[in-house]
Amino acid sequence: MKRVVIVGGGITGLATAYALEKSSEACEVQVVEAAPRLGGNLVTINHNGFTIDGGPDSWVATKPHATRLAKAVGLGDELIGTRPDTRKVYIVWKKQLHAVPEGLVLGIPTEWKPFAQTELFGLDTKLRALLEPFIPKKNFAGDEDESIASFLGRRLGPDICERIAGPLLGGIFAGDPESLSVRACVPQLVEAEAKYGSIVMAMRALRAARKEQATSGEREASTFISLKRGIGDLVTYLAHRLRDAEISTGRAAQKVSRLAPDDPRGCWAVETSKGTLYADHVALTLPAHASSRMVSDLDPTLSSMLGTVGYVSTATVFLAYRSYDIRHPLDAVGFLVPKGENRPILACTFVSSKWEHRAPSGQALMRVFIGGAGAEHVLGHDDDGLVRIAREQLQDLMGIERGPVFTRVFRFNRASPQPTVGHLGRMRRLLDRVATWPGLYVGGNGFVGTGIPDAIKQGEEIAARIAHTRVSLDGSERITAGGLLASRAAPAR
Repeated sequence: MKRVVIVGGGITGLATAYALEKSSEACEVQVVEAAPRLGGNLVTINHNGFTIDGGPDSWVATKPHATRLAKAVGLGDELIGTRPDTRKVYIVWKKQLHAVPEGLVLGIPTEWKPFAQTELFGLDTKLRALLEPFIPKKNFAGDEDESIASFLGRRLGPDICERIAGPLLGGIFAGDPESLSVRACVPQLVEAEAKYGSIVMAMRALRAARKEQATSGEREASTFISLKRGIGDLVTYLAHRLRDAEISTGRAAQKVSRLAPDDPRGCWAVETSKGTLYADHVALTLPAHASSRMVSDLDPTLSSMLGTVGYVSTATVFLAYRSYDIRHPLDAVGFLVPKGENRPILACTFVSSKWEHRAPSGQALMRVFIGGAGAEHVLGHDDDGLVRIAREQLQDLMGIERGPVFTRVFRFNRASPQPTVGHLGRMRRLLDRVATWPGLYVGGNGFVGTGIPDAIKQGEEIAARIAHTRVSLDGSERITAGGLLASRAAPAR
């Protein structure tokens, strides 16, 4: 029986453990998590009838891994989409909220009439966007990359990037579109350019396909999926479905070491705050900076490579109001704040308008995002200070003068990865380096892909490698999959 230690009880680590239990390979699995609870950034609390997702509140519907896993653990009937009557978004411009033109997909205009009528852009910007289908496409070779801002500016002009698409796409990472990699963060745009030669035409085709898939008489299917009782249910149900894995919370892993080839205890030792664990396989499903510390003695070069992955800190401030205390219509999912507006917040979600089952009748729940790239200094305020900032901004932009019924602040220290230009090439080289250590795996937030589905996908891929890999006494690997056999020699160190 293979002995596996999974360091990290976030969604990637739990998905790894679950996939191993479902595999045909017998494994003895131990999951260790430093925090007192599982789930990492996925945290849901309930307060006086409100359901509050402190971190991510959903996943992208087009990526199947999260939806499939949710159904597998018994949450199929709990899946919900965004409310169909409030799917528009506001943009802050010149100290006011302006509705984003209808027909935008990933910030890309697909309908010319509403785009032509918007007050967000002048005539020159609108005419520039009309030329997008005629802009020559760029063919990326090898690890060649481009920032989100450069890509969007090249295709649509700088104004659309700065005012709509940039805040929308960069906001997902709480990052700066000028430095974030378009190939790592929004690969679908690169694929769209390559296939159609025009991202406008590609997004039109995507939107048309969504309409065809929708049931007759209904609106387009939701782009995002959540759970009725909050995203934390995915963590709870997944953990409860782990029948054989041993899970330890409040147990911090400190270092991973390679054992001698003839050591009867296994190939790896994982030192933790509650003793040393021994294993044949170790999966570090942690942020890259945490994995960097774990392998600093084992492989300084790998540690340095892991340390190059940047992260920023953020906070979410929740404010509950009586609906009649809010002057502005709550007819959207929220608003985005372009960097040029020079405000101390990134965005605001009208939580109770975006999702059903989030607030009692007659109440409204708002979530304000603070921090991120270039604005982490704002997080130096204590929680009361962050609430004060959020209230001031909502009063200025939405006319909310009365105090909230209650507030809640969540802080996420170095939790938002920053896949900057060149990220995919760096990750390819990093994973090649990891592969020189048979039985060692890394994955999670900040490596490959974005969001909950990609985190789950990484866990499932790690589990598949473990299930089909045997590490011999000399440290080499033999990988069996689909009847094929491959071997990799142990590294000369």
